Amino acid sequence: MSTRVLVVRYSALGDVVLATSILAPLRERFPGAHVEWVTDALYAPLLQGLPNVAAVHAIRRGEAGNSAQLRRELGGRFDVAIDLQNKVRTALIVRSAAPRRITFRRRTPWQAISSAFGYDPPLNRTHATQLYADALRPLGVGGPGPLEISLSGEARARAGELLAGVRSPVVALAPGARWPTKRWSPQRFAEVADVLAADGASIVLAGGPGDRDAFSQLRAALRAPVAADLSSLSIDALAAALARVDLLVSNDSGPVHLASAVGTPVLALYGPTSSIRWGPRAPGRALSLALPCAPCSNHGGDRCPAGHHRCMKDLAPAAVIAAAREMLS
Repeated sequence: MSTRVLVVRYSALGDVVLATSILAPLRERFPGAHVEWVTDALYAPLLQGLPNVAAVHAIRRGEAGNSAQLRRELGGRFDVAIDLQNKVRTALIVRSAAPRRITFRRRTPWQAISSAFGYDPPLNRTHATQLYADALRPLGVGGPGPLEISLSGEARARAGELLAGVRSPVVALAPGARWPTKRWSPQRFAEVADVLAADGASIVLAGGPGDRDAFSQLRAALRAPVAADLSSLSIDALAAALARVDLLVSNDSGPVHLASAVGTPVLALYGPTSSIRWGPRAPGRALSLALPCAPCSNHGGDRCPAGHHRCMKDLAPAAVIAAAREMLS
C-alpha cells in the first residue's frame, strides 16, 4: 500500500510555489506515494494537474467553516501530514488528518516570543526551499527538489493570446509587492524599461490587480510603449505568460518564484528582506545593497525601521540596467 501524505501550505503565492520543492524528494523517499495538498483557492490551479499530486483541497478566504469542513473530509485518511504553514487552523487540519505530523518551524521559541512583541529578526542562513527540506528530515527526506507548477492548456492559450506578436527579447517588469518597503520606485522601473526598450526589448507589465497603483506610476513615467499588460491574467495564466518572456525584473514578490518555476531568468531586487532566503532559483540573480541594516525583516513592512529606506532608495537604475543587459546577452 502506498504512503498517503497530506501537505498543507495555503499562502502566500511565493511560499506555495517554493513549497513545491518538497514534492520530488517526497517521491524519491516514498515511491508511489499518494500526495494531496491543501492551499488557498487562488493558488489551487498551480497545483491541480501536477502528475504526482492526487488532489488539491482549497481553503477559501473569509470562510471560517471551510477549515472545519476540510477537517471532516480529510480526517484519518493519511499516514503523515506535513504542515508547512504552522498556523492554528493548519495545526487543526493536520492533527485530524494523520497520526504522524511534521511541522515547519522557522523560529526558535525565543524568536517566536520576540515576534509577538514586534521584533522579527530575519532568517538569513539559507534558502526557503532548504528550510522546507530541513523540516522533512524526520521522514528521511532529502532535498530540496525543483519547483513544480501546473500550466493548463487554457492558461497557456490565454497567455499566448496576450503576447501574440510581441517581439523578442521580451522583458517583463513587476513593480508591485505586498509591503511598501519591498517596492523599488516605479519611476526607476520606468528608467530601466526605457533603456532596455531602446536596446530593442519589448516591455510587458507583470503582476495582479493589487499592483494597479504601481503600474499607473510606471506608465506615467514611461516613454517606451507597453507591449502587453499581464495584470488581468489568472495566477496560472500569468505563470504561463512569464514562461514566454526572456527576462523578469521584479521586486521581492510572487512573480519571482512563478518565473523561477517555469525556467525564466529573473533579476530580483531586494532591500528589507533576505535575498539568501527568498532569492530566485537559477538562472535568476538577486540584486541588493550590502548595507549593515539589511536585511531587517522576514517579509517587509509598512515603513523602514531606521527611517531612511536606503536599501531601496540607494539602489541605482544604472546597476539594474547593467545586470539586465548582462542577463539578456
